[in-house]
Amino acid sequence: MQPGAPSSKPELKITEVHRIVSLIQKVNCSTFALITETASELGIKKTALMQYIEDNPKLFDVIEATSRSAKGVVKTLGLGIKRVYLTPEENPATEEWLEKMKALWEKKIHISSQYYYSQLEFHHITVDSSQGKKNLYRNTPEKIQELEEAGLITKTECWYGGFSDSYKIETYRVNSEVIKAIEDAGWTTDWEEVLEENKRDR
Repeated sequence: MQPGAPSSKPELKITEVHRIVSLIQKVNCSTFALITETASELGIKKTALMQYIEDNPKLFDVIEATSRSAKGVVKTLGLGIKRVYLTPEENPATEEWLEKMKALWEKKIHISSQYYYSQLEFHHITVDSSQGKKNLYRNTPEKIQELEEAGLITKTECWYGGFSDSYKIETYRVNSEVIKAIEDAGWTTDWEEVLEENKRDR
């Protein structure tokens, strides 16, 4: 480089932003890292970091950071970075993440465990709640309908609980034989993982 020529700014890398944000959160025992503090640690202007975040919205989970005094007064600290994702596929808010999960769960079924307090009552298959995203890729209504129409699962009344507080639900109860039939038909399940989790819950 010739004397007097302007030096080029180093390209900001998401891996470095991820590293710095993680360290700031650890040092501050916080769930976020302020953009101002992160920019300072990266050696860049806060506006440059803000522009980078706006240019790559799928890689960041940004919140309005606040603090509360002993008297209950809430103070705004500025924007904070709650999470940094290395790729859009890691961010549950993106379409890329959803498509990845659909591929992972294309022919896979989740097995639920029904507990009564700490007592395991039975295992069953149910459609995932529409309140989250799991019903879009995991136990979708279409998957459950396909299993039912193939005669692999049947909805029945199932009871659980004690003598004075028993409960009834309509669900697709399963056991090892039903799981084997489902897997023999070309599906996969998380049955083994669920059994291991049940052991840890004891």
